[in-house]
Amino acid sequence: MARRFQFDFLLKLAADRRETAARHMQEAAQRLAGARERQQQIDGFREEYRRRFTDSGQRGINMTQYRDFQLFLAKLDTAVEQQSEEVARCEARMEQARQAFLEQERSVKAFEALETRHQHQEVMREAKREQKLSDEWASKSKETQNK
Repeated sequence: MARRFQFDFLLKLAADRRETAARHMQEAAQRLAGARERQQQIDGFREEYRRRFTDSGQRGINMTQYRDFQLFLAKLDTAVEQQSEEVARCEARMEQARQAFLEQERSVKAFEALETRHQHQEVMREAKREQKLSDEWASKSKETQNK
């Protein structure tokens, strides 16, 4: 009878951890995609507002309007900067999540290699046992035929 793989619990635990790490990596990827999308939206809005500012300047605007455009553009620049920082943080979290997943994947692969080796050893052990039984049966058969 084949023996049970002694690290089966650890293999299952590693597989569960890998699934959790994969889920975290997927969540980090979604947050990163969202941050990048917001960054593009803010960049697009800033460029559109700059275009409007230029168009208005060509038509002529008063000092109050000019100052308001400048203040709002400064706020948009700040928002772009902050969103760029958020994208960088999300990229760092994504890389951490990817590294954690790869670490768990290596752990699972190591336990799977041990399990494969165990299964191979069990097959060999069973084959030897069957050969021994076959040899004993053949030996007993010869003894009874010689009597």
